[in-house]
Amino acid sequence: MNTELRAAWAVARKELQIARRYPLQLVTEVLQPLYQFLLPSLLLGATFYVGGRAIGLQASAGTDDLAGYLFIGIIVAGLVAAAFWDMAFGLKREMDSGTLEPMWLTPTRPDTTVLGRAIAGMIVNSVASVILIAAGTLIFGAALRGALLAALPVLLLASISMIGVGYMVSAAVLMIREPNFMVDATNFIFSTLSGVAFPILVLPFFLQPISYLLPSTYAVDLLRHYALDTRTLLAPALEWGALVAFAFVTVALGRWLFLRTEHRMRVRGTTGQH
Repeated sequence: MNTELRAAWAVARKELQIARRYPLQLVTEVLQPLYQFLLPSLLLGATFYVGGRAIGLQASAGTDDLAGYLFIGIIVAGLVAAAFWDMAFGLKREMDSGTLEPMWLTPTRPDTTVLGRAIAGMIVNSVASVILIAAGTLIFGAALRGALLAALPVLLLASISMIGVGYMVSAAVLMIREPNFMVDATNFIFSTLSGVAFPILVLPFFLQPISYLLPSTYAVDLLRHYALDTRTLLAPALEWGALVAFAFVTVALGRWLFLRTEHRMRVRGTTGQH
């Protein structure tokens, strides 16, 4: 176990070292959520202010702090993106460079290399989240309470759950020769159904049950509750329990699915088809 953990950290260090070689790409990872999601959402939301207040958001979520609501959402959206793009799509980059098979010929387990990418992605996302939250507070006036620090275990549990989800998506990437659209579409759907941009109560009634099956839904809900005193979907104790359960279930299920898919490809000799 310790050997595999050291190998995962070595993979993470390698990914971080590569990321440092491209500083403009790192800057883009911070700014892209700002200009692609946050600024358009803030401007659109401001057009519906009544007397300078987001009364619609107040009625549905329990807060009129639109900036705080959106900036909290982007933290969880970053965790989702790390699972889909850093973990899962990282395999596609290995396929394109022709290093997937040589990498899996090493003594390190295939799931360990995926875990290493997850660690690197989570580290980059954590730094980006701190920068975005600082920008939201200092520039856009998000009134985040100090109680947000008490919710840091929420991010830890959500990160563990998203590693499990990343394993599941990685299994799909192994089976699809061109997974770009699949990863992009499922990442968008996952984030949307998690309510990162709006309360899930405004979703069509037939989609809301799906939202309750996603760990990121409870993560963003609890973070907003502690930071903005919003109403929670369920009792906070139930949401904490759901996050703990998801942390165990998604990792176990995702890792099993990934290893089973990788073993099947080895047996069939289709790993090199990419």
